Amino acid sequence: MKEFLAPFGSLRLWPAVGAVALAVVFWGAARVSGVDFAIWQLVLLSLAALLANSVVNGMRADNQPAPPLATTSVNEPSWRPFTEVNRWEDRLIFAEAKPGRFDGTNARQQLVEVASERLRLRRGLSLADQPDQCRALLGEPTYLFLTRPAPDCPTPRQLGEHLQAIEEI
Repeated sequence: MKEFLAPFGSLRLWPAVGAVALAVVFWGAARVSGVDFAIWQLVLLSLAALLANSVVNGMRADNQPAPPLATTSVNEPSWRPFTEVNRWEDRLIFAEAKPGRFDGTNARQQLVEVASERLRLRRGLSLADQPDQCRALLGEPTYLFLTRPAPDCPTPRQLGEHLQAIEEI
């Protein structure tokens, strides 16, 4: 019913009662002054005026407040205060938004670079030259993630496991 009456704006009961009461008062004043009106005509006229007012008010743009805008931005500040972390979050969000193209993204390349650098600095290993020692150190899933093509972005849980393995180097 509400959708049916939508073009008429918002009709309420009390304004209609007030319009009918005003028509009755006007009819009474007209009778006292000697003018004879049919009361049903005055009631219909007042209800028509109320309906016209409701239609005009329903067409105004500022009748109801606009719904809040739901915007998301990858550049919103994170709870982490470091700028580098925000950039990494942006890159991972961008990589997650493009399914099937994670392998060529900057986020994956930088994860491989960080892991290679940590292996080189802390253990003296190279992903390309000593794969067996790196596999034993990183674990099979993380080693495969870093060395083989990964078309889709890992889930947050999987990414957390990979990052944990890289941090433990």
